Amino acid sequence: MPRRRRLLSCLAALALAGGCVLTVSTPASAVGCQGSACDGASPVTMGCDGDARLLDEVDATNLSVRFYHSPTCDASWAYVTSALDSTIAVDIYYLPQFGGTEAYYTADYLNPGDVAKPTPMVGGNAQAKGCTEDDGPGADPAPEVWQQEGDHGLCTAWH
Repeated sequence: MPRRRRLLSCLAALALAGGCVLTVSTPASAVGCQGSACDGASPVTMGCDGDARLLDEVDATNLSVRFYHSPTCDASWAYVTSALDSTIAVDIYYLPQFGGTEAYYTADYLNPGDVAKPTPMVGGNAQAKGCTEDDGPGADPAPEVWQQEGDHGLCTAWH
């Protein structure tokens, strides 16, 4: 019996040691950009969606626009979900940090049958909003600064 106990003890020790080796954590994966270096990049490809915080959500029938910010990447983007039977453009509009006119990045179109699509990101302190448009990319449906719903699309508030 003592020999069997030693064998079980050794097996238990090996199992614990092996468990320790398997539970060693790996360092968090690095993000691919930060601040203005994220301008126009994909939040998914750059790894910025890992710590995303939802700042705003606007819903309409069969359509949702969510606005996210990543503290690690210091960048924002919109995520559009649609169950519409029509094609819609997916854009993020921004006001450049040091002034200038409204500009945008586009994810092009969300087609019928697609479920969702993120916009490219805007980094740093630029004010931005996420929008969908019926009239194609770059046709801001709510160009007035705080208006959320235009005649041909839907936007989050500016953040």
